[in-house]
Amino acid sequence: MKNLKIYFAAAICCLLSVSCLVDDEIDQNDQTYNGPLVVGFKGAETLGNFVEEPGAVFPFDIPVHLIGGASGQPSNATITMSYEIGDFSDLKIDSEELAELNTMLDVNNTPNDPSDDERKYPIAEEGTHFDWVDTTLETTIPANSTFDLIPIAVNNDALDNAKTTVFVVNLKTLVTVDNVVISEQLESTLVKLQLCRTDLAGTYTLSSDVLGPGTYTISHLGAGNYELSSMFGWSTSGYTSYFYACAGQLIFTEWVFSNEIIQGSPGFVNASGQLVFPEFGIGGSAGPIYSGATITLTLQ
Repeated sequence: MKNLKIYFAAAICCLLSVSCLVDDEIDQNDQTYNGPLVVGFKGAETLGNFVEEPGAVFPFDIPVHLIGGASGQPSNATITMSYEIGDFSDLKIDSEELAELNTMLDVNNTPNDPSDDERKYPIAEEGTHFDWVDTTLETTIPANSTFDLIPIAVNNDALDNAKTTVFVVNLKTLVTVDNVVISEQLESTLVKLQLCRTDLAGTYTLSSDVLGPGTYTISHLGAGNYELSSMFGWSTSGYTSYFYACAGQLIFTEWVFSNEIIQGSPGFVNASGQLVFPEFGIGGSAGPIYSGATITLTLQ
């Protein structure tokens, strides 16, 4: 399956004596707990990563969940609600976050336009970047269930492989069932669509303004995730680290030690095919072991 669903799949079953909607921290006397069923998106953001494949159309699902109310019990009747494309102002984020998001939007929707390089987020358009699979624009949580999925079809060729393409989905109106409300905080989700590179495996020579030279091996683990044979600044093997290459960015996720990986700005692949990690460093208990390094990997 080429499609990576970054959100965790909703649980399809629970222990017979325990509801999926209850955890040990819930106050069972709380009005929200005992009030109407609450439905909403799983999170304020829904991320889809896809392995780049010219001509491909990727299936992708946006999860909708029961997130509270009714003493933690699912409904014994179906819950149907409509949805629509929303505005970025519909997102329940504070004014500073919204202002920052607005500065990141590619308002001209012009992929690969050099004048828009600073704008990271082209705005997805229905019929171009994606299509609704269910044209009724309704989602139904079955009786005694806790979630449903809104399916879309994502068009590889319309996505910019150097950027994250975004749009907003709103839950609009409830069609069936009394005593159900849509969450005010989670009635909208920001959908982010990204293409991931799979062609970066190989043996590389390191050059840097801070570190000495070295040779490193990069292995592709699948779906745009990579293993580096070691960490920059350590022996070139035995100190394994990991990064992913999506939406034109190279982002480290972890390595074998607990020291912080410092990326002042994301890595990238330059026009010569070199992997560049600017403002890179490794944290330490008494301050960074090194920081502010520009690291360049050149394929041998």
